[in-house]
Amino acid sequence: MPELVLFLSAVFAFFSLFRTKTARAGELKSRNPAIVLVTRGTTDPGELKGLTYIENQVKAAFPCYDVFMSFVSDEVREEWRNRDKDTNFKKYFPNVPEKFYSVKNPITTLALIQETGARLVLVQSLSLIDGPEYHDLVNLVENLRKIKTFERERVPFPWIGLGAPALGLGDGQKENLHRVANSLTPLFEEAKSLNAGVLLIADLAAGVNPGVYHNLRDILRNNYENMEIHIGLPEARIGFRHVLSDLESRLPVPGPILLAPLTLVLGEEVRVDITGNQENSWSNLVKESGYAAAFRMKGLAENYVFAEIFTESLKRLEEAVSRRYTD
Repeated sequence: MPELVLFLSAVFAFFSLFRTKTARAGELKSRNPAIVLVTRGTTDPGELKGLTYIENQVKAAFPCYDVFMSFVSDEVREEWRNRDKDTNFKKYFPNVPEKFYSVKNPITTLALIQETGARLVLVQSLSLIDGPEYHDLVNLVENLRKIKTFERERVPFPWIGLGAPALGLGDGQKENLHRVANSLTPLFEEAKSLNAGVLLIADLAAGVNPGVYHNLRDILRNNYENMEIHIGLPEARIGFRHVLSDLESRLPVPGPILLAPLTLVLGEEVRVDITGNQENSWSNLVKESGYAAAFRMKGLAENYVFAEIFTESLKRLEEAVSRRYTD
């Protein structure tokens, strides 16, 4: 970890030195504070609508801030860089915002923000849970906070903080779980009209504790007592066999099951995993087990109530960071 602090110190020292050639320190105090929204990213042009929706919600709530989108995945960013040179792609997808062709990773985004002289920076993860990507952000922000300079005004990020993932952390987790549950109301109203059970398909890295999803499932079951509700987590080995066993014990007579992603965006991989023709897709496994399958294929990013979770998280973060540096 000390090596990372030294590396980041060198990076931001470089940007700081470059910046001083173009502006005096006194001129930088009026620069806008910044918000960085961090997600793995998506290569699906249609899913950019949801990410842009969250970004616009944040901009409306924080009009004095500059708001940036950052993609963690190297592969996703490279794909967008390649598409920037592809005239046919731009012809078929003319509505893709230009900024996504040059979207940066979190470190580069923060370095560019530091170059502008921003002193207050709020980093908001768009992850659902505190998995590997979120913990990487925790390490990054904590190490940026540790960077020291001889002159106090040269500290790259004197006021920086990281917002919690959508399903929350610690004492705030219960409230966030209820917020996410409320955001799913249209899905459950549709299921009710179909007299169907609901199977939500989430994404969870191997080795990550799935307990938060069990807690969400329990809240949903409490909200909709007469409906069968299940969450599938294939990467955590809580896949179809586990769900089927639960279904058969609670819903012995096969009925319709409404399948939906519990993910920020609906990428091609998620779509194929749920609705694909391959033998082990969730839809085929459901049908082979005697249940009829229906689908509601939308990412959470397009959901207004869900997007508000990040806005509220940023408001709490702004208050906490401001308090930390005024005490």
